[in-house]
Amino acid sequence: METDKYLVGKLLGETDEFRLYQCKLPDGGVGILKIAVSPAQNGILDREAFILQTLRDEALCCEEDYQKENSGKVLNYQICFPNLIESFVSPDRGDRRINIVNFMNISDDLSRLVPIDHVINRDQVRVDPRTSAWIMGKILKLLSFAHGQGISIGRITGENILLECGMHYIVFFDWSHAMLHPNNEVPVDVASNEISQAARIVISLLGGDPNTGELPPDNQLEDDRYARHLLRLSKGEEGNSCRAHEEFYRLIRSTLGWRGFHPFTSYSLERS
Repeated sequence: METDKYLVGKLLGETDEFRLYQCKLPDGGVGILKIAVSPAQNGILDREAFILQTLRDEALCCEEDYQKENSGKVLNYQICFPNLIESFVSPDRGDRRINIVNFMNISDDLSRLVPIDHVINRDQVRVDPRTSAWIMGKILKLLSFAHGQGISIGRITGENILLECGMHYIVFFDWSHAMLHPNNEVPVDVASNEISQAARIVISLLGGDPNTGELPPDNQLEDDRYARHLLRLSKGEEGNSCRAHEEFYRLIRSTLGWRGFHPFTSYSLERS
């Protein structure tokens, strides 16, 4: 039986479409087993598996081409979504589809990945502007990459965006609502909506109001240009994720004194 290769552990969560379990991989690493609730949901996980494999293949091709021209530098698109290990229909599990995934940079401790929602609602903290900048920048980088393949993510939520605070990257976890669009082109309204949702999440992570764009005072903010830019994105005024990504980095270099790596920094939400 194919499932015998994986030692299934605790239930991590469930939806109306699938259940998630932690599992031990044959090499001893930690993975996630996602199983359809019933065969009727098999198509959802089949599509997710196809999209994850498509993204991985393209990410590795982009990485190879990039490193030929930029020795010692990396794009690392492939660490921003789950790595599909295997997808199969299991007769011994009622003919339900199972996807086995892991994360490229994490072999042992999944707790290193923290949903943005947990930072806001469980930890009751907000991040400083420079922390929000690297998070938003990496979200836009992945949106630009995925949209460039004609793929929309579908679930742009604080629950679905995971942070690896120490290693400085983000992961979009669930791709079961992702879509591959005709002619490999994500419609402008779909792209603008995904950019908008991401900006609203980051404004909330800053302790701000996603409806007005108002942010808490911070010494890193010399003026309101950063807040106004996030608000413009949150209103769906940008429908090109590649352009959004490029313009965002131009902005933070001029407004936040951006120099690259900035450690994850947070404050109590009660801090004035």
